[in-house]
Amino acid sequence: MLEDGSVQDVVLVTQLPSDSWFEGFALRPNGKILASRLDEPELYTFNAEDPESTPELLHNFEEEANGLINLCPIPGTNDEYLILSGVVDLVNIEFEEFIVWRVALSPDDSSPPKVTKVTKIENTGFCIGIIPVSERVVVIPDSFKNCIWCLDIHTGNTSLLIADDTMKVAGGEGDFFGLNRIRITDEFLWFTNTSAGTLCRFPIERVQDDPSVGIRTTGPVQILTDDIPHCDGLALSRDQTAVYTCSYTDGHIWKVSIDPTTGKAKTDVVLKNLSAPTAVELVYVNDKPKLFVVCCGEIEMNWFVQDDQNPWSEVANINSAVTVTVVTQEERV
Repeated sequence: MLEDGSVQDVVLVTQLPSDSWFEGFALRPNGKILASRLDEPELYTFNAEDPESTPELLHNFEEEANGLINLCPIPGTNDEYLILSGVVDLVNIEFEEFIVWRVALSPDDSSPPKVTKVTKIENTGFCIGIIPVSERVVVIPDSFKNCIWCLDIHTGNTSLLIADDTMKVAGGEGDFFGLNRIRITDEFLWFTNTSAGTLCRFPIERVQDDPSVGIRTTGPVQILTDDIPHCDGLALSRDQTAVYTCSYTDGHIWKVSIDPTTGKAKTDVVLKNLSAPTAVELVYVNDKPKLFVVCCGEIEMNWFVQDDQNPWSEVANINSAVTVTVVTQEERV
């Protein structure tokens, strides 16, 4: 039981390859997890409900990338995804050569994935994510240029959706990443700023008469909270009254409770002592929320040092990339 009483159990689901850093994460129609590796251009799948299952390497993008930055399901398709790859230097915090791929999987993984190169993304800073708006349009947060791009995957054209000061790096020592994670609902685009420790949103509208546009902004950015330093990952409840994000340095999970009328937010730590959590995904099973948390174990860079006092360290030392499942109760916000 966690501090706010909302979580029933914490279960180690699987051990991913040693010395690895996973960021992209999606639940497949067959119940398996799809996960992309940042420090290698590898795409994996595994059964989250079977602790004895072995993660399966589906595809290696090594011919044109050395890391997979993120992924997302394609709306209106069955088990098809967009994968964002790049040339990644984690030590020197350099990212370039961004490419979007389309990957179609077979339901039982009996045949190899069908992988198609969609487009190369030019003239950007650090494309840190990929989030679907429609079957045709995705948004790309750019952590170095402090903006969000719209990408038309049919044409490869990019356009600027928004650039705002709330997306900039805060500028403190060791702060390299500003705008980070994004989630989209019908009313808002939600985002985090890692160095500023903020959760923000701005109103949007869907563009029905032009499929190549997808969405447009309809108002200014609203800062909901500024007390989630070094945040990574972003998950949003169905009713938009609860947001989950994690601290990759301190190893805990925040729940930000949001008043749907005023937007006023209250932040609570709901889980502590994870080993470098970097991604969260909230799914509903029989109408009950289940929060999946991806942890990077004992990986450290010169700019990323963890606290040694961590009860998960023994597990993380066995295999430095771990995936944890947090099973939650129904939302009580």
